[in-house]
Amino acid sequence: MLYEFYVKSFLSLPSMAWSVELTNELAAFSLLLCLVGLSNLEARFPKVHHSKRQSRQSYRTNISLFVVNNLLMAVCSVSTLFVIAENYSSYGPLNEITNPGLKVLLAFLAFDLLLYIWHQACHRVDALWMFHRVHHNDPHLNASTAFRLHFVEIFITNALKALLIIMLGIDKTLVLTIETFITLCIMFHHTNIGFNYERLLGYVMVVPFIHRVHHSTERSEHDRNYGAVLTIWDRLFGTYSVVEPNGLGIKGKSPLDFWGLIKFGFTVELPVVARPENLDVMIAEAAYYRAEKRHFYPGYEMRDWLEAKKDILNQVYGNKTRTNTSFWKNVFDYCHWMFANFKNLHSNLQWHS
Repeated sequence: MLYEFYVKSFLSLPSMAWSVELTNELAAFSLLLCLVGLSNLEARFPKVHHSKRQSRQSYRTNISLFVVNNLLMAVCSVSTLFVIAENYSSYGPLNEITNPGLKVLLAFLAFDLLLYIWHQACHRVDALWMFHRVHHNDPHLNASTAFRLHFVEIFITNALKALLIIMLGIDKTLVLTIETFITLCIMFHHTNIGFNYERLLGYVMVVPFIHRVHHSTERSEHDRNYGAVLTIWDRLFGTYSVVEPNGLGIKGKSPLDFWGLIKFGFTVELPVVARPENLDVMIAEAAYYRAEKRHFYPGYEMRDWLEAKKDILNQVYGNKTRTNTSFWKNVFDYCHWMFANFKNLHSNLQWHS
């Protein structure tokens, strides 16, 4: 399970000689302890005050996602990354580096840069944003929001990490250590806290006030600050921003419960196109000008109206209207034309009277 290997990575550090064979219960308790510690800091030093009901709902949903994602994604969790590193990491260029410190630094930078690029892709590609917006729709940002992820996004993320491990030759100890450190950093920068020297620390790594911008409801703000650990990538590629967002989450109505978020990830977000209130009037005027061009020769009234309708719809909605020449579509258009002309006739009679 994911949490088991998070704890194992701590125990894999060279300065520690403890056994990595831990029970699931102890591993779960160790990760839970970190979450409880950050949650306690949120309660003592909250940046944004949330009601107890709002906080409970957010934690309940996020932890449910974490547990179920681990059950569903055990195949592609850190366990799998560990196995891949153990069997396929002996051919990459990092194996040629003898300095252990340099090897750790390069492996960490590679992981952090990969997460930056992947995170930005999740915002720029609509098919990826469908799943990533599950993470963004939490209006009450807290440490547990780090685990508010759709399982499809987790699957792709781990596939990319596995590819990086094989390409660079990152050994299993480094994989476990780096994954643990990055996960704790992500939990930290989602925490709803403020503290002294936070901005000073923000020159080097992502801290809560920096990542809070990324969860803004405004598109121009949440498409910033993609970094997982270091801020250097955002500064280098021009995506760094420091503002105080007016609101957190995503615009529009979206579910906040566990099953609703799972389905939400598979829901296509269609653009809302407003229908002009005077659409029929616009069509009628366009039909009148068509009739005027042929000197009001009788017998073409319906054709004028239908062609005018097609032109107006294309102007209003672009070329997104569907073409349907079925019998029932023609009947509908004819009835619509009759109704529009009846309304115009009724209005003219009232005006003359």
